[in-house]
Amino acid sequence: MKHTHQSYDRKKLAYKLITTSALLAIGFAVMTGCSNSGEEKSTAPTRAETVTPPASSTDQNTYLNTNGQGSTSTHQEPASSTASSHGKHSSAAAILSAAKQGTLPNLPKGIGLGTSSDLLFELWGKSESGSTGPMRSYAKYHTDIMLDGSDKVTEITSSDPDYKKLLIKQVVDELGKPTETVDTSRDIPDTAEANYTINNTSGLSYYLVFSYQTKTQKVNYIRLYFNSKTP
Repeated sequence: MKHTHQSYDRKKLAYKLITTSALLAIGFAVMTGCSNSGEEKSTAPTRAETVTPPASSTDQNTYLNTNGQGSTSTHQEPASSTASSHGKHSSAAAILSAAKQGTLPNLPKGIGLGTSSDLLFELWGKSESGSTGPMRSYAKYHTDIMLDGSDKVTEITSSDPDYKKLLIKQVVDELGKPTETVDTSRDIPDTAEANYTINNTSGLSYYLVFSYQTKTQKVNYIRLYFNSKTP
């Protein structure tokens, strides 16, 4: 009987240990769950913030910049000019108007027929052709200049890109029939010149020349000059 009783006590103890272990495991699981739940609650935001983006495109740009979510600027560039400052160069009428004043539209103020070589140097610097001799070449400005014996400008030849956009037909339509048309194909194949004589108020005649290609009718260059009496 004693042996049987001891065997029963062992089984009862084992059952208690198993039961106790199960209860401890359940308790641990419950405690862990509660702990995780507390952490999740602590990391959750206390309230939801709703930000409504502005309706207009300008305000949206400001909104993006303010919140660091974009780089679009609210600065608006001014509208570009409808006409380029060089646009007038392609007008034959504008060229004739300037020629009557002894200059061409592409030239800076102060450069024209009668300009001294000193002022020319002051405005444009040293020419590619050097400072000796009657010719001054300025490739940067698409211009060649001829000086007389007193070192004053008597001839200006310009191949400004805007002039090359002209067709000789446009020139004739705006300025009328040339005073003279010269065939220059012997010197330069397929070229000719339309010459206009300009009588200004001083009584001195200026000559405006449009060199053009006979096949394409495109202007090559423009030359303005007068016959200086200085040897």
